[in-house]
Amino acid sequence: MDYFKIKGGKTLNGSVKVRGAKNSILELMPASLLTSEPVVLHNVPCLSDIETLKELLENFGAKIVWDKAEHTLTIHTPEVTNVKAPYEIVKKMRASIYVLGALMGRCGKAKVSAPGGCVIGQRPVNIHLEALEALGANIEIHHGYIVGVAPEVDGKNRLVGGKINGRVRVQNGVNITTHGGTVNAIEAAVLAKGETIIEYASMEPEVDDLINMLNSMGAKITREKDGNIDIIRIQGVDSLHGTEYSVMPDRLEAGTYAIAGIITKGVVEVQNADLSTMDCVIEKLREAGAKITPTDDGFIADGRDCDLKAVNIDVEQYPGFPTDMQSQFMALMTLAKGSSVLKETLFENRLMYVPELVRMGANIEILGDSLAKFNGVKQLYAADVMASDLRSGAALTLAGLVAEGETVLHRVYHIYRGYENFVENLRALGADIDVYKEDV
Repeated sequence: MDYFKIKGGKTLNGSVKVRGAKNSILELMPASLLTSEPVVLHNVPCLSDIETLKELLENFGAKIVWDKAEHTLTIHTPEVTNVKAPYEIVKKMRASIYVLGALMGRCGKAKVSAPGGCVIGQRPVNIHLEALEALGANIEIHHGYIVGVAPEVDGKNRLVGGKINGRVRVQNGVNITTHGGTVNAIEAAVLAKGETIIEYASMEPEVDDLINMLNSMGAKITREKDGNIDIIRIQGVDSLHGTEYSVMPDRLEAGTYAIAGIITKGVVEVQNADLSTMDCVIEKLREAGAKITPTDDGFIADGRDCDLKAVNIDVEQYPGFPTDMQSQFMALMTLAKGSSVLKETLFENRLMYVPELVRMGANIEILGDSLAKFNGVKQLYAADVMASDLRSGAALTLAGLVAEGETVLHRVYHIYRGYENFVENLRALGADIDVYKEDV
């Protein structure tokens, strides 16, 4: 098992290229099952999560060629030979649940291991199942597996159009929607007979990336709005064809590298980034005192003259501040003048990184399960710390870049799930960071 050693105090300067969005490619790959023709994906990051999903799709009969040097993935599933997603693979990655909608859409049946819990909080799949039932599927749970069968239509098992409610709950007057449930509903409905309407659909740009790819394959999907209700309308088609598609840039990776430049008082150019998907993060970085300058291919994050000011963060659904950026941003806020209040509204266990920052000298008060007050300090200090999830690992790395001494970060396998060449990229920017193997 790897761990990082990070010697703080180096100013980061230079450029870094962002790859395709992890949260998008993990939706696009299962969607490739919806056609018998090849799907070619470009701008694919080299991540451990993609290795896991590749293994799962091959289990269904997909033939996959991954050119890591060219960041291209070719998936061809002329025939789905197996509709069972085994526990041994699904347990490695929660996003495996996305194959449920794709299998039900193409084959009219599926047997998918129920995903386990997640360290950042409860993420129930009941809305995923209710969406399939709204399309006529019979859903049962047998021995830890979700078993779905579509009704018989025109002599074969095929889902039928219906109305789906993607609202999880109402919180402080805001409709909280399901991202994953929206993805599964879309993938299930594109080949269903008739029209499907998803009300309270997720507005995340990664969902739009899925819609764009499916439309390029012959799907008929549109977005619309009815008052404050976000709607996705799908006209079912009989079949989809192959496509060649480029994955959207990873807005979370871009934000992480921006903070790496700002927190070390350097200048980092983030290439292949889409600022239009990052409005709230960029606004908060500017409010904190950083200078963000758009370029033709991304933006420049300049922290040279940044007198960091405390900024409050309320995590919200898109287009609000993303939960997957809050730990990195709050690592920055440990050094800001004044006090910042963080409200994490989506996942109840997302603050597990806070005690690790405290070990490094941060002054943080936990005010509730999802509420914390960050009181800025002048200096962080190295310590042995441990990543509890992907984004906390990134945040602790950022803290290590400015801590006095040598920080040792354990369980960095979490980071490999979402950042390609993370250490190499930081080192190229000037960071003093190395990877070591834990003694067994």
